Amino acid sequence: MLYVIAYTQKTPKMKFVHSILLASMLTFAVSTSAQITITSSDLPQAGESYTIQTSLPDPSSDFTTTGGGFDWDFSDLVSSSEADVEFGAMGDAPFTAQLSFNNEWTNTEYLCDLFGPGEFDLAALETFGIELPVAISNLYNYLQTSNDSYNIAGISMSIEGLDLPVEYSDIDEIHPLPLNYMDEIISTSAFTVNIPEVFTYETSASRVGSVDGWGTLTLPGGATHEVLRVNTTITTHDIFSLTGSDPFEIDRVSTVYSWVGNGGMPYLEVSMVFGATFSVEYQGEATDTSGNGITTVIPNAFVPFPNPIAASDDIILSGASVDTEWELRDATGRVINTGFGNTISTNGLASGAYLVSDITLLNKGLRSRPSTVIIK
Repeated sequence: MLYVIAYTQKTPKMKFVHSILLASMLTFAVSTSAQITITSSDLPQAGESYTIQTSLPDPSSDFTTTGGGFDWDFSDLVSSSEADVEFGAMGDAPFTAQLSFNNEWTNTEYLCDLFGPGEFDLAALETFGIELPVAISNLYNYLQTSNDSYNIAGISMSIEGLDLPVEYSDIDEIHPLPLNYMDEIISTSAFTVNIPEVFTYETSASRVGSVDGWGTLTLPGGATHEVLRVNTTITTHDIFSLTGSDPFEIDRVSTVYSWVGNGGMPYLEVSMVFGATFSVEYQGEATDTSGNGITTVIPNAFVPFPNPIAASDDIILSGASVDTEWELRDATGRVINTGFGNTISTNGLASGAYLVSDITLLNKGLRSRPSTVIIK
C-alpha cells in the first residue's frame, strides 16, 4: 500500500512586494508602452500544446544582462531537439489525482485549474549514483492559476503502475498574479513521499527573486515578443532514505531566468547551476540553416559518480566503456580535458561545477546532454 506523508508544520507563505512608488517614477521617466502585465490568461491553458526547443548551452551567450525597456536578441540560438508540451483539463487527470486536486467539496486549498508534465527531483538522484528501487513514470504537476499567485499545489506519478497523488505540505508559489515589473518573489515549498518498506523522500525549497526586466525578446526565425524577465534563485534540500539504509542528503542551488509574455509557457527559460548554463529552452519552430537537420539530443549514456566528488578521487562514468570518448568543460564552457574510458582524473581541478559529455555520438549525428559534476 502507498502512503503520502506531509509535514505537519507549514513554512511561511509567499510575500509579494509591488514597488508602486518606484514603478511610478519609472513610468514618468520612460515610455511604458511595451511594459506588460502577466495575468492568468497569459499562463498555460488546458487543452493547449506548446512547441519547446532545447538549445545546447553556449558559454558565450549573455543571459544575465537585463533592465527596463531592454532588447534581448537570442536569434542565434540553435535548436538541438524539439518537443510538444501539452496541458490538460482537470477532468482528464488520473482519477486518484482528482480526489486531491479536483475536489471542491473537501479539498478546496488544493483545487487546481489544469495539469501538465512535471519534473520529479527523485529522478535527479541518479546523478548522484542512487538507483531508484521502483519504476516511476507519468509525472504531472497540478497548477493553480486563478488565485493571487501561480502555484504548483502538488504532483502525481505512477509507481509500478499505481497512480500516486502527492499534495504539497507547503504549496509552491512560482510568482504573484498579476505579475509586474519590479515585483519580488519570496516563497517556500515542501512535500514528502513515503512508500513503506521501500523509501522515503523529503524535499523543501525556497524561491527568492524578482521581475528584473521588461522589453522585447527576439528568438530564432525573427519572432519578437513583449516580455517580463523573471530572475529566481531556488535553494533545495532533499533527504532520501532507502529502507534499511542511512539517509542521503543533497543541497542544491540553481538560478532560473524566465522571459514570460502572453505565450502560456515562458518564451525563453535558462537554468544555471554554480554559474554555468545548464539548460536553455525556448518556444518556436526550429530554424535549420545547416541543411543537415536538427541534431538529436539523447540522454547521457553514463552517469558520473560519486557526485559531489573530492578533488583527490577519480570520477567514475557509469555506463561508459573503454571506447567511450568524453569531454570535460569548466563553468565557463572551456574544454579542459578529453579522453576515453570510464574514469576521469580530478588531479589539478579546482573546486566547482563541471560539465561532462559523451562525444562518441557526434559522428553519428547525435549528441548527449551534459551532466553536471561537482568537485568539492
